[in-house]
Amino acid sequence: MKAISAVLFFLSQHPAWSFFIILAIFAGIAVLTRRLWLLVPGFLLAMANIFTASMLNAWFLQAWGTPGTAVVIQATQTNSTLNDQYIFEYAVIAKAQGKDVKTSFTSMSAPIWPIRNEVLIPPAGQVFVTRYVPGYEENIVIMADESTFGKMRIIAANRELVDKARNQLSASPANESFREEYRQALHTFLSNPANRLDSVSNRQFRDALTQLEAVTPAP
Repeated sequence: MKAISAVLFFLSQHPAWSFFIILAIFAGIAVLTRRLWLLVPGFLLAMANIFTASMLNAWFLQAWGTPGTAVVIQATQTNSTLNDQYIFEYAVIAKAQGKDVKTSFTSMSAPIWPIRNEVLIPPAGQVFVTRYVPGYEENIVIMADESTFGKMRIIAANRELVDKARNQLSASPANESFREEYRQALHTFLSNPANRLDSVSNRQFRDALTQLEAVTPAP
């Protein structure tokens, strides 16, 4: 597992070098076996590695890794961009087996689990949950949904449903169906254990639900 982790770390953190190494390996095999068609899958694999290596690394670490923690100590904006967004380099201190391990990743190469179509990097200074393979602690995956920043993101998404229902009722206060949607949205938010971390919203929504049911008691 240690060797696999080391290889995946290299592939994900050094996509340019990985591209040429993979291509060179397939070119060597093609020449030795006189099967030049192997250059095609070699090129496709080298290209795919640029975009999927961090995903494969994230899957491997979350499946086989040991729980740990880490914290971003510095975020530096680079001159490179991806989808019109600047790529950042992150210096990280990971806690693994009772020792501090220096590591790093970029917003393009960071292994994050679950895999989503967005880059969720913890804010600097905030401890987050990781997984790693003992023996190669530099390679870590960010366990987003198990970390505070990820949990707060989920709560924010849940709160948006309540805000939408409230704004809908504000637009037409006499609409009973809107009032019922707002009541149900409040009930749903308050009954979801994932939202308990946000004590402020819970208190506000309990008060809002009390006021709403006092004005229009539920049948």
